Order: sequence, then structure tokens, then C-alpha cells
Amino acid sequence: MSPKIDFPSPFLKALKDVNTGDIIRFLDAGEQDEKDNWIFTIKVEGKNLQKKFQLNKTNWKVISKEYGMNSDAWVNKDFEVTIIKTQNPQGELVDAIRLTIPNKDEDGNLEIG
Repeated sequence: MSPKIDFPSPFLKALKDVNTGDIIRFLDAGEQDEKDNWIFTIKVEGKNLQKKFQLNKTNWKVISKEYGMNSDAWVNKDFEVTIIKTQNPQGELVDAIRLTIPNKDEDGNLEIG
């Protein structure tokens, strides 16, 4: 078996760019690509890292339930990352990013830890 080559990617990668507990912030309202996928620019808080993030249906449900369906309202919103195992279309078990709304104190500051 040949070693896996890890090419640089403009997209956010589970366990490479983010881990469970990390906070990401949406920097734009997203754009649809040629396959009608929604692609957002995000920043990983606490790291000097800005990447693209493709929103799947599960994460879309979490975000739209909290902030509404118009992604303009998602700009500068923070989300907590959880890494899970899921099956890709080829049937392989892969790491995936799930987003949740982070806890905040009464002043609106993130509660870390």
C-alpha cells in the first residue's frame, strides 16, 4: 500500500485544520458553486487560518434554526466544531465536521472549556 499524499487544500479539513472544541467564524454569506453547493469563507478562531467550508444539510439545519435561512445573518457568527465519523458516498468511514452553537455568557462572550 502506497503512503497517502496530503495535498494542500483551500477547504477546511477535519483533524488537520480543526479539532473538536475549536471555534470557527463565518466571514461571508457564501456563494453557490457550479454543483449548487454553498461555499463559505471561515476563520478558525485562535489560529491564523482562513479556509473555505462547504455547508452540508446537517450543518445547514443547525445554523438556519438559530439564525434563519438567509445566510447574510450568519456573517461573523461563531460555531463550535465537533469531529465525527461518517460514511462518504464511496462507503468509506471518514472524519467530518459538525457545527453547533457555542455556549455564551450573559454578556455574549464565548464560554470556552
